[in-house]
Amino acid sequence: MGNFVTFSASIRLIERKQKRKERKHEKNLVNSLCIGIARQLCSAPGRARTSARKRSQRDCGKKAEVQFNYFQVSGTISKISKQENGQFFATIDSEQNPFGFYFDDETLVFDNAGNAVELKEGIKITAFVDGTKPMIMIYPPQYSPDVVIVNTDNPGTVQLDKFDQKFLNAAKDLYIHFDEKTEIINLSGKKLKKDSVIDKEVLIFYEVVLESYPAQTGPSKVIVLERDENGQQASNIEKAYKIAEQDHYYINNVKMVPLRLIAEQLGYRVDSTGNGAVVSKGCVFYIITRGKTSYIQNQTTKQFAKAPALLEPRKTYVPYDFIEELAGN
Repeated sequence: MGNFVTFSASIRLIERKQKRKERKHEKNLVNSLCIGIARQLCSAPGRARTSARKRSQRDCGKKAEVQFNYFQVSGTISKISKQENGQFFATIDSEQNPFGFYFDDETLVFDNAGNAVELKEGIKITAFVDGTKPMIMIYPPQYSPDVVIVNTDNPGTVQLDKFDQKFLNAAKDLYIHFDEKTEIINLSGKKLKKDSVIDKEVLIFYEVVLESYPAQTGPSKVIVLERDENGQQASNIEKAYKIAEQDHYYINNVKMVPLRLIAEQLGYRVDSTGNGAVVSKGCVFYIITRGKTSYIQNQTTKQFAKAPALLEPRKTYVPYDFIEELAGN
């Protein structure tokens, strides 16, 4: 009998040791995953800069090609629909380059002469998109442009460019001159002085070009492609809470709101993991799993009041309080 008791105790001791090993192994896996994500998020810019320097050294002596954060896409709007978050979505049908884009009352919309206009179905447009912002990986691509230009038969050209202190453009083939009629604004609509144009990505609106080398023009309008940071952040937070008020469920008195819509409104990238998501911005990331109240911020484990859940097809909902945490970062 004594031998049997000793044997049973030994078995229990072995089981406890095995469980401790499994928990330690699981923790090590999570830590490794966190470190890997953090390195990927925080180290990529450094690697990009190193690669850029190497390319620059390799291409020394060649004419430099200026890289812009913004890029442009063009097409004809075939359909405009209103989204559940209050935005509108324009569909561009094209055999070669189909795409769509979101817009709202903060999207600047002008014709090629610089006049404020409205977007309608059937018109030709050129949308200017900030390539540094998170984008949904989907085909056809979906963009959120800051500026949309309606192409008309009226005279006028819109050009994406960058200018130095002498107001010579990046390609060294165009000077711009300002007068009292030149309107200079940023994406928030704030009026600026001409020095605000220097070394910034801008859109210039002009008609007549003086034939010389470099060529010269006096733009009627210049849009500096940046927003007032404080105003933009406040606006995004306000929109995120607006989404939560329009799209939510209650589970046991806990208000649940859509994770992707709100996180992307606040500037985060959202990557699906199949049973949850990795939400990231800069060096901050969250690992969220549906059905589990615990989630990870970087290498810290935190708790939701209610486990994230798939309350609509392909839409994960999280507790309302998570908006405040995302907005704080």
